[in-house]
Parts: sequence; C-alpha cells; structure tokens
Amino acid sequence: MEEQQTKTSYGSQRIGLWCTWIFAALTVIGWLGVANFYKPEPGDNSAEQIKQWFTEDHRWGIIIGCTIFYVACGLLVPGSIQFGLMLSKIEGRRPLWSFTTGVCGIFISLIIFFNCCAWITAAYRTENGGDVIQAWYDWAWFAFLLGWIYLSIEMLSTAVVELSDKRAEPMVPRWMTWLTIAGAVTLMTAAGPAFFKSGPFAYNGLLGFYLPMAIWGFYLVGTAWFMLKELDREEAAERDGAQVPTGPSPTPVG
Repeated sequence: MEEQQTKTSYGSQRIGLWCTWIFAALTVIGWLGVANFYKPEPGDNSAEQIKQWFTEDHRWGIIIGCTIFYVACGLLVPGSIQFGLMLSKIEGRRPLWSFTTGVCGIFISLIIFFNCCAWITAAYRTENGGDVIQAWYDWAWFAFLLGWIYLSIEMLSTAVVELSDKRAEPMVPRWMTWLTIAGAVTLMTAAGPAFFKSGPFAYNGLLGFYLPMAIWGFYLVGTAWFMLKELDREEAAERDGAQVPTGPSPTPVG
C-alpha cells in the first residue's frame, strides 16, 4: 500500500509540472496564435482602428483564442502549487519563499482570466463604439503587463530557495538560477506601457511585451524541466532504498 501511495504521489507531482508545460503550449496556440496576439494592435492607433481589429479583422479568433487562454490559465494553478511544493523540500520548515512562489503563480492565473474576459468583451458586441472597445483593450493590457511585479516576486522567490540548495547536484543548476534573477529584474520593462503608447516600451513593443513574454516562458518551461529531473532522481533514490538529500525536514508546529 505504501509503495502504491508513493507511486501515486510522484505521478501527481509530475502531472502538476506537466500542467505548466501545457499552459505554455496553449498560451502560444490560443492567445498568440488563434487570437492573433503575436502581433497586437498598436496602442497609439485610433479607437476606430482598434474597433476594426476586434470586431472585423480578428473577432472570432480573439473569442476562441482567449477562451483557450483562460482555460489554460486554470492549469497554471496546479503547476504553480507544484513549483512551491518542490521548492519547499529544499527550504524546509516554514517555507515562506516556496509559498510565495506558488501564491504569485495563482495570482497570475487570476490576472490572465480577467484579461481574457476583457479581450472577449471588446470583441463581443460589434455595435459598441470604438472608445468603449479601446478602453477595454487598454485595461486588459495594463492588467496583464503591469502584473509583472507578481511574476518578478515569484521568480526571485524561486531563486532564493534555489540558491540555498547546497547539494553537489542542486535541483536547478546555478546558471538557471542566475538567469532567473536577471529575468526577474529585467521584467520591470513591462511597466513601460503605462508611460508610452508607441515604441519599444509600448504594449506591442519589444521591451514592453515581447521580452517579458520570452522571460516568462523560459522561466516556466525551464524550471519545470529541472523539477521533473529532480523527481526522477528522488524516485530512483527511494526505489534503491537511499535517502534523498533535501533541505531541513519540516517539523510539526505546536
């Protein structure tokens, strides 16, 4: 019975990490692809141009693609929780930074859900005026990109725990951890759309949109990969009767 429970536990943990990969894949397929957000309408375009983009050029693509995207963001929840669980094995008792990683991931999932609702709303009623659609479009972008602070805190929290892993073979290689820190700092460029309607810091710009998206994708996919490899090592060590070295063992409180 205990062996069966162990197999089930490792299987569940792998599913949690796979949810992160599925989320990333559906984001690319649904939001960037079907909804055409790989090339979003520029923020300095007129209200009528933005209305045409939503209600004529890409209406059904946006509705279907954003539907895929908000379904995908549900999968980010178990993926984020599993990130936190994997980190807590290293952090040990009272794993503040591990919990922070998981909670920030859940916040991001909720932010995406509301973004998708706003983009679908903008495409939903073709009779709405351009100013209404433009307002929804701006709100969704600000909610999406200005949420960089939660992703940055998530990535820094992940890195803090990874740096405390002193084993000969840490869960995540140091080069990945330092890239995670660099990415978390660089994400502040996503604050640019609040100040610029055009150029590299706009919400269709290189620094305002594309770079933060690349950092986010690299962090999610890369970290999940190394955590899966860690699960393989844990399971192999347990199968061979060896103790897997992790952080301090949690102790009961009270």
